[in-house]
Amino acid sequence: MPNEEKSKRKRMVVEEVKSEETPKAEEASKKEENAAEAVIEPKILDEAATDTVSIEPQLETKKSSLIALWIIIPGIFLLGAILGGIVFYQRGVSSSQEVTPTPTAAPTSAPVVSASPSASAVLTKYTINIFNGSGIAGEAAKAKTLLTTAGFKVGSTANAASYDYTKTIIKAKITVEASFVAALSTALAKSYSVDTAQTLASTSADTVQVVIGSSKAQ
Repeated sequence: MPNEEKSKRKRMVVEEVKSEETPKAEEASKKEENAAEAVIEPKILDEAATDTVSIEPQLETKKSSLIALWIIIPGIFLLGAILGGIVFYQRGVSSSQEVTPTPTAAPTSAPVVSASPSASAVLTKYTINIFNGSGIAGEAAKAKTLLTTAGFKVGSTANAASYDYTKTIIKAKITVEASFVAALSTALAKSYSVDTAQTLASTSADTVQVVIGSSKAQ
């Protein structure tokens, strides 16, 4: 009987100890849970803080890019307007500065020196007979010397039927080349005032005649 009472007491003591330990264990477990929650909550808060921190720079970057666009786009339009104005102004200035050609007097062309008629005419082709119609002695001989020196073929010299000739006249048959008559007129014009050439009758014994007049070359 005494042993049974001892064992009962031991059981009671153990149960009391267990009952006392149980609240302590529960309190310890609650403290651990609270500590774990306390550890988790800062982590969650830290993550949220980092998210806000990471979002803010992105927003600032977007804002700065938008501001830059608002500045750049009007600047581009303004630059284009300035360039267009400059081009338009330059065109206006260039068109107003176009030099109107000042009418100038047409340059007086110098007379074209043609080849001497003697160059295309055979000067010795026809024989020239000279007649003095000036009334000045020895004038036919002077004319002969002039024409011979120029390269012509001179036949006889004589006095004309009249001394009333003022200008020197060339008479040639229609068969005589015009270039020959022109060359002869040019040669005589160096000393005499030469009139228009006349046609010599086909029945004449001479082919070319020169009647010397009293008028000299100017």
